[in-house]
Amino acid sequence: MRKLIFLFFITSMCTSFSQKEAANWYFGQNAGLDFNSGTPLPLLDGQVRTVEGSASISDANGNLLFYTDGITIWNRRHQIMANGEGLKGSSSSSQTALIVPDPTNSAKYYIFTTDDALLADSDDFNGFNYNVVDMSLDNGGGAVIEKNIELLPVGSEKVSGVLNFEDNHYWVITHYVDRFYAYKVDGNGVNTNPVISIIGPSVTNFANGRGSLKLSPDGRKLAMSYLITEPRYASNLFVFDFDAQTGVVSNPDEALGHTRAYYGLEFSSNSNRLYASGVNFDTSNQLQNIDVVQFDLERPDFFDSETVVLNFDNESDVFVAGALQIGLDKRIYHSLPSPSLSVIRNPNAEGQLIDAERFRIDLGGRAATFGLPPFVQSFFETVFDIESFCFGTLTTFTPEDSTNISSISWDFGDPDSGGANFSNSLVGEHRFSSAGTFQVTIDVTYANRATREFVEYVDIKEIPNVLQEVELIQCDIDGTNDGITSFNLLEAMPLFNIENETIVASFFTSEADAVANVGEITPIGYTNAIENERVYARVFKDPECFVVVDITLSVEPITDLGLYDTLYICDGILSENSVTANLSQVAEQLSEDFIDGDITLYLNSNDALLELDSLAFQDFSFNTFPLPELFFRVEYENTCAFVGRVALKVFEIPNFEEQLTLALCSGRATLTALAGYADYLWSTGATDQTIEVTETGLYDVVFANGKCAYTQTIEVLPEPEIDIAEIVIDDFSRNNRIQIILGADELIENTIFSIDGGQNFQNTNTFSNVLPGLYELIVDNGCSIYEEEIVVGGLPSFFTPNGDDRNETWNLDNPIYFPEYKVSIFSRYGALLFSFDSGQQGWDGRYQNQDMPADSYWYALELGDGRVFKGSFVLKR
Repeated sequence: MRKLIFLFFITSMCTSFSQKEAANWYFGQNAGLDFNSGTPLPLLDGQVRTVEGSASISDANGNLLFYTDGITIWNRRHQIMANGEGLKGSSSSSQTALIVPDPTNSAKYYIFTTDDALLADSDDFNGFNYNVVDMSLDNGGGAVIEKNIELLPVGSEKVSGVLNFEDNHYWVITHYVDRFYAYKVDGNGVNTNPVISIIGPSVTNFANGRGSLKLSPDGRKLAMSYLITEPRYASNLFVFDFDAQTGVVSNPDEALGHTRAYYGLEFSSNSNRLYASGVNFDTSNQLQNIDVVQFDLERPDFFDSETVVLNFDNESDVFVAGALQIGLDKRIYHSLPSPSLSVIRNPNAEGQLIDAERFRIDLGGRAATFGLPPFVQSFFETVFDIESFCFGTLTTFTPEDSTNISSISWDFGDPDSGGANFSNSLVGEHRFSSAGTFQVTIDVTYANRATREFVEYVDIKEIPNVLQEVELIQCDIDGTNDGITSFNLLEAMPLFNIENETIVASFFTSEADAVANVGEITPIGYTNAIENERVYARVFKDPECFVVVDITLSVEPITDLGLYDTLYICDGILSENSVTANLSQVAEQLSEDFIDGDITLYLNSNDALLELDSLAFQDFSFNTFPLPELFFRVEYENTCAFVGRVALKVFEIPNFEEQLTLALCSGRATLTALAGYADYLWSTGATDQTIEVTETGLYDVVFANGKCAYTQTIEVLPEPEIDIAEIVIDDFSRNNRIQIILGADELIENTIFSIDGGQNFQNTNTFSNVLPGLYELIVDNGCSIYEEEIVVGGLPSFFTPNGDDRNETWNLDNPIYFPEYKVSIFSRYGALLFSFDSGQQGWDGRYQNQDMPADSYWYALELGDGRVFKGSFVLKR
């Protein structure tokens, strides 16, 4: 295995601090993380809500003491600390506060607060200040005993700190305009007379005061970024030397020519790598994506060693790239507004071996913003080189400098290993009993200074359990049977990943390259140089714990099926601009020919060959016409067998009634199937769209386009009689009327009516001004005819009893059709003159054997059906 300084150590001085001061973080929108177990776990009790900065501190055993947003301090009970309000920091400062322990008094802490670039248009600046907290007060809850002691009247948003182990004091450093201010913190408190290094850069615009300042954990380097936004975006990233004995900053190196506005900074625990976050900008000063990059400080041209380790879209067009902060586990965390943090798991590694993941650390429903809490950087120093952290191998811990070390005592935190859990060797060696996180405690006795305790949470990784030799069989569709084709090497992973683990693989043309991790080849579209060529996969979960897999590339000859078939989709959706088909039906039809084959569909032959962008077996819309051909791939046991293509014909399910009824009309019926289909077949054997039948019964028709066939059944019923509900005759009036009322199921639209035996027809069902008489009613609906003889009754308006044998009596017209009638005749004065009924001939104009004079007379007619009519008539002589 390649040597890697990967396991990281939290340093301590027995007389000042131990190892877990950075165990609890509070930041963002009530977010928090607990690192006590070695794995960050969400904290849900935080009160801080900041846009950017915050700070927190724990005791040597990892118990929370207090935290702040630079304005308010909350104690371990998450209550506002006594006198803990009104600090002159800001929740919108990138590094709003830094908490520094008193090196001689474990109950005393100093909180340094920074200025805020948002106050650029104000005459009231925050400045650079410090506050003193005494944790012995308020029953261990602490209290602020000195507040807002001014060190600088105006400042930037930057602060960092480091411990001088030899002299047992801290340096707290900030920068403003063109100089660094290094304040010593020792048993006497804060020395307000700083060591000033005038070395640049010169940032005179207060509005550009955002950014970060970080000291390396070993106290030898200092990095600083200024987020330049005015008058336009600019890169401003520097690395300096720092002298922990004198507090002097020297030897600036600037990142020149970068088109990235830097914000967050952090060193790896071995102080050899620098990480920076920045928002990219183009030549027109428009913001682009956000990068987190690594610079290798072991190289003399380290700013040219840039490796992008994380990349984010910048959809909100923000210019703040998010804070970077090393944790107790020596991993580096990155914050952007999100319910999770991104993480760099092995920040000591070289660029090509970095293992980083975006938005990996869940915050339990709380949200991060742009800031994370800074700490004294000495908490995170690593002074050991580590080799091998893979389960089953021997992990070794070698001091970087053993010159003044008298002895080392090792506790590997692995009690299951028995007596091997402890060692007094100068170089620690241990084979861990399982994969997982172990707390390794190292007590180092120095000849020239105090004993120091180091604690590391060691993450021992499993080596993937995979097959180490596999064969990847590919189709050959280039038309030449030469054993050469293109491969997607990623498709070999399911062959060797026997436990279906979450693994990563990179590919090489030789085993030596795979071991050395050099000369990686592009896996997608790789063309084998010779038949049965062997390539090699470097397989891992963690970059250093890898296995090399030998892959033989075999080619299946004669596997191009060309245009295989035309397939029909019978339930598609057709619109003016698209055709939608369910591709599961394509796969089902192909499965009938390729039984037990694994079938996938693609839009082009290259995707089918390399298994890229396969189409889901669901509705898919085509927006080009005619429809493109689809490509399919058939595999058996993950081995390519065939590649071919199919044409599609897509039809919609027609909108029709599967069951219809139709009656004969004039002894025949015309049956018509749905239009627009290529083929028709009736149960009579006819193949036309329309047929004519003369018999009742069931008739089936199948209409089809290719394989898309649909069936309709038509029942032919006997010819129905016309349903006459009622014939209403309004007679014995001056305007006699006939109305024919049809039954409820009869349609009147095509029905015609006649009362003269069919000589004349009309479309309406009412006849008016009908004279009394006998009529022959005919109703014709185009299929059936109804006939009936009807009588319209009436009485003469006059009669002439003068002996000429005409109109000699007054009686009903057609009286034989009105049985049981009775008529009474009256004079104009109401005298009853004569009565007769259906058995008599009517009135002859006489009363008491005397001729009545010509005059008007009145009548009352009572019919047998109960109707009564009254009126008058005239007797003429």
